[in-house]
Formats: sequence, C-alpha cells, structure tokens
Amino acid sequence: MTLETLEPVRPIRALLRGLEALHALNQRDGLTVTEVADRARLPRTTAYRILETLRHGGFVVRDEMDDRYRPTLQVRGLAEGAESEAWLHQGAAPLVSRLGKSLLWPVGLWTVDGSAMRLRIATDRVSPLALVRKSPGEAAGLFTSAAGLVMLAHETDAQRLRQAEVLHVERDMARYEIAFARIREHGYAFDPHVVEGETAIAIPLRDPEGTVQAALTLRFIRSALTDQRVVSELLPHLKAAADEITAAMGKLSAAAERPGRAASFRRERWPVHA
Repeated sequence: MTLETLEPVRPIRALLRGLEALHALNQRDGLTVTEVADRARLPRTTAYRILETLRHGGFVVRDEMDDRYRPTLQVRGLAEGAESEAWLHQGAAPLVSRLGKSLLWPVGLWTVDGSAMRLRIATDRVSPLALVRKSPGEAAGLFTSAAGLVMLAHETDAQRLRQAEVLHVERDMARYEIAFARIREHGYAFDPHVVEGETAIAIPLRDPEGTVQAALTLRFIRSALTDQRVVSELLPHLKAAADEITAAMGKLSAAAERPGRAASFRRERWPVHA
C-alpha cells in the first residue's frame, strides 16, 4: 500500500488548536488566557488547557505577576530549520567566511536550539589558528558559553528564568543577572571557561528590527591573546561584520517582498521575542 492509496487522514484538532494558540502568543509579549482564546478563536477553557500543556512542555511560561503566558526560547528552535536557512546561507555565511579568512581566528554563528546553543556556521576548517576543529551542528550550553550568555542577556526575565529552571541553575540567577546586565552594557561576553587552550568572545547578531537572532563568536588561544587585546583589536571587526549581516538580512527581506518574487525569506516570519 502506497501513501497515495491511504484514506484521507482526519486532522488532529487538538494539535491545530495548540499551534494556533502558540502563534497568537508569538505575536505579542505576553497574553492572558482570555486574549489567547479570542485571538485563536477558542473556548476559554480549551485555551487554558492548551496553554498549561504548552507550559508543561517548556514552550511557554506563565508570569505570576500579570498571569500572562509568554513563549520561551524553546519556541524559537521550532522555526530554525525552515525559517532561518535563507538569511543564514545567503546573508550570513559569505560574510562570516570573509571575516574568518581576514582574522584567521575561527569564527562561528550560533542560534538557540531548545535549551542549548547550536553552531550553524563555522570557519574552523580554513582557520590555521583553531586548536580544536568545530563543525556546524555542535552544541554548547546556554549558561556555560559566551554565545548562550549573549542570547540570554537579551531575553525577558521570564524566559531566562524558564531556561534556568529547565537547566536547574535557578539558584544562581542573581549572579547571572549581574553578568547579563554587564553583557548588555558592554555588548559582548567571554566564555566562562578555557577549553583545551581556547576561549571565545561573542556578540549579539540582530535583525533589521533590532531583535537578537543569533550570536557571532570568535575563538582565540588564551595564551596568545588577553581579553583586553581581543576587545581592542578584534571586537571592532566582529561588530562591523554583524552590522553587514544585519544589512544583508534587510536586503534579502526587501527582495522577497517584491511583487512576483518567491518569498524565501520574510522578516515577519522570524521568531518574535522581547
């Protein structure tokens, strides 16, 4: 029996309703049960059950201060495969490659994948200064990597707390919040640890509307460079590349919005978060 000869499958209404509720949440920075019910055209009791199910699954968090539900970082991971390929491969990859060849140190671009960071683009293969060769697909911790700390620093308090609960580091949040404030002030983060002689600096990568979509990193040999030298000599190049990638995103978005063009990349389809 082939797929063509199978009987038509009845849609799973509960799944569709859950996706409708998640879509409604992803358009605003927090909605009440009643607001979700109105936007998704659901009975209030159904909306509540769906939201609580999503909360138990780690996709949303309920803010006890205002009883609003907000999507977590895990929601962004749902869209990575289909939505980010255009700006990653057409917009970011050529510029990351050029930066890696110019600076020689290994450069990487990381995005959130559930409760971890995922390396999407890496120049290790052509870097003569990479002690450890990293490949796209490798993971890093949200709270234990420069890339993860940069991403968390630009999320909401509720989203950071949810990730802390998932990763069982909520008791350390007071210390982390001090670090997050410093990252937002200075615009970069360093890896908390040196691994096999290497460490890294990371900066946020924003879309044209200012939303942080990824982290751009540069790894260096600890014995060869001090943090001060990295900040003064290499950080300006990282920031310039990030600005170029943001501009490339805007061009791709504008091209996709022209009449008669296939929309392989649309700004409104990027994951929305505070």
